[in-house]
Amino acid sequence: MWQLNHSQSADLFGIDDDWRECRNATSLSLAGFRCKATCLAPREFQMKRLLLSSLLLSISAAWLPAWSKEPRQLVAQDFHVASTTPGVQIFLRNKRPKDLENFDASRTVLYVHGSTQPSETVFDLAVGHGSWADYIASQGYDVWLVDVRGYGGSRPPADQSKPFATTKEAVEDLTAAVDHILAQRKLSKLQLIGWSWGTLITGSYAAAKPQHVAGLVLLAPPWLSSAGGKIPEAAWQEWTADAALKRLQTGVPEGQAETIFPPAWKTIWEQALLATQPDAKAHNPPRFRSPTGVVADGAEYWNANKAIYDPGKISAPTLIIRGEWDELTPLSQSQALFALLRNAPVRHLIEIPRATHFVEVETGRDLLFREVQNFLDRN
Repeated sequence: MWQLNHSQSADLFGIDDDWRECRNATSLSLAGFRCKATCLAPREFQMKRLLLSSLLLSISAAWLPAWSKEPRQLVAQDFHVASTTPGVQIFLRNKRPKDLENFDASRTVLYVHGSTQPSETVFDLAVGHGSWADYIASQGYDVWLVDVRGYGGSRPPADQSKPFATTKEAVEDLTAAVDHILAQRKLSKLQLIGWSWGTLITGSYAAAKPQHVAGLVLLAPPWLSSAGGKIPEAAWQEWTADAALKRLQTGVPEGQAETIFPPAWKTIWEQALLATQPDAKAHNPPRFRSPTGVVADGAEYWNANKAIYDPGKISAPTLIIRGEWDELTPLSQSQALFALLRNAPVRHLIEIPRATHFVEVETGRDLLFREVQNFLDRN
């Protein structure tokens, strides 16, 4: 795992996009160990980086904090709140320690999902030692997740004649969720975690309403590219679990997919998907569906090299974190976004070794959880 800190300039990516120019040494850190990646030829730098990732992964295994031997008892509640669109009800889930009585902005967290799956099938998926939501809550946090309209437990709009759940509409749903949480807890701000498309939603919100954001985690963020795309006419897109997984693990080396996402975990994930869309069983294999608003936005904005929000307006401490093998949202995009966070008081860029875009439910999740928790705790 390697990490860039705010104290370094944007030039500290060290190697430019075509890996031909080495500008400065890059600082790497893990669990108190520090080392330097010095200026090397492209192939030598890449070999050093891979060797270092393996070394740090080995070190981290001994340093990862175990889940509490006597875990705190958690309580869970589900809510539906009205969005700004008439008839649209937004699903929220809350998890927190049963004995938590005093709420604080720095220990209140809201998670936003990606482009196809609702939050509960990833953030609250109990594989390994348990779900990420449970992990954060067990650290004494008030944890929330939200589904954008048409995803999971959130209702779609009445008009489904065209793409819906655009990023703009998703920000409206997020705003309704934040307003509900802040009113319930009598707070003025909270911390946000977004995954994939969820980083564009949370980033947009943090840029527009910085007064309500205490910290921002951007997991596997897409940024600008020239991939292009076509704006869909239909309101829904269909997909299978296997097709979605293949896409989410774009970049995984041959023979490693099941190693980092064991078949038993895949089965649990598929069951969670079916729980949110039981009608998918009508097909063999099951066919799931999700709104196409994100596809329309991709064609109009980020896949056409057009930003959907201004990262320079974000004023909260920000963590960008990604998987080493994630080619769905390549490292160059995280680097470009990092450079634009010029008004964040603290910014970090961390890469988790042996992980893809789907790191939340892969074996690299323990390291992901710890690094994000460290960031949340510092805020």
